[in-house]
Amino acid sequence: MSIRCRITSAAVFCLAALMLVYGLQASAADAPATKTIKAGDLNLTVPETWEKQPVRSQFRKAQMKVPDVAGDKDETDFVVYYFEGGGGGIDPNVQRWVGSFLPTGRKVKVTSGKSPQGEYVFVDLQGTWKKPIGPMVQQKTEQMPNSRALSVILTTKDGNYYLRLTGPEKTVSANADAFRAAFGADAKTEKDRPLAQE
Repeated sequence: MSIRCRITSAAVFCLAALMLVYGLQASAADAPATKTIKAGDLNLTVPETWEKQPVRSQFRKAQMKVPDVAGDKDETDFVVYYFEGGGGGIDPNVQRWVGSFLPTGRKVKVTSGKSPQGEYVFVDLQGTWKKPIGPMVQQKTEQMPNSRALSVILTTKDGNYYLRLTGPEKTVSANADAFRAAFGADAKTEKDRPLAQE
């Protein structure tokens, strides 16, 4: 090999090494800061920007406000529920969540998977959400177009936890990966789950 070839090969190798190191540093710098929160017996890893709020009922084990994407005005909330006794079966809850969106223009995707904290069912809904307002006993709702709700039933040794990310479609979509990462879910390993009929 000529001296020129050796110099060229060495330069290419050094350039590749520098690009790899820089790329790793950039990736680490781009990764959003996270924090760990407790929600009952769950340990969840969420973005640092999610703001902890006082829970509104005994059934809520964690409640956080998610920063809005520019242009979104309605709040986006992350809530973790736990009900003594289980809170009903998986299919009735899935059907209730689906029913909280108007049929016209509604998009539904239901999958199942496994996380380090337990098996789960993941429900992804988009469309016009009938958002609950006021006391639950009054069953009042407000129609919210262009909404999205990500809902999970996470089965643990201590029972079912219900994790929900609800709000405007843009903000929820921007935080969908963080929602899954909170409890260790992996979208690539999830399998489609048939939607039970009412």
